[in-house]
Amino acid sequence: MGFSKAIIAIKGNHLDHLEKVAAILNYFDGVDDQEVLEELSATAKYENGWTLIGDEEMVYVVEDDLIGELSQELDTAVYTFTVQTASASYGFSYFQGDKNRVFLVEDGEIITDEGESIPIEKDQKISEYIGEEDIVAITEKLGISLEEA
Repeated sequence: MGFSKAIIAIKGNHLDHLEKVAAILNYFDGVDDQEVLEELSATAKYENGWTLIGDEEMVYVVEDDLIGELSQELDTAVYTFTVQTASASYGFSYFQGDKNRVFLVEDGEIITDEGESIPIEKDQKISEYIGEEDIVAITEKLGISLEEA
């Protein structure tokens, strides 16, 4: 069984803004909104300067337009990180203002490679050979433990 993790990392403490975050990311369905917000509030956490939101279904980490909107609305940096060893899917994205970077590999094939490289990519193999250890190293540069997020 492989390792599977996807998170959204928002620079700063935004635990008091989770309703706004949920609305931007289209979490609400108009039926179970309070339950959705309660679950998000129970699982989101603030660590080392980042608000961390898990994305177990790996739905929101690939919604670049919504992540970009979240960054603009909160006026801060937002990263996403994806590791799915069973399908060999590895990726990250970065949004802040009008700058963005998106990189995703699935089964050794680059699916998305948009934007200019960002400083945290330095010393990592950002290519079709990217792997779990590269994504973990990138998160660690930001003070985020992917395994514990």
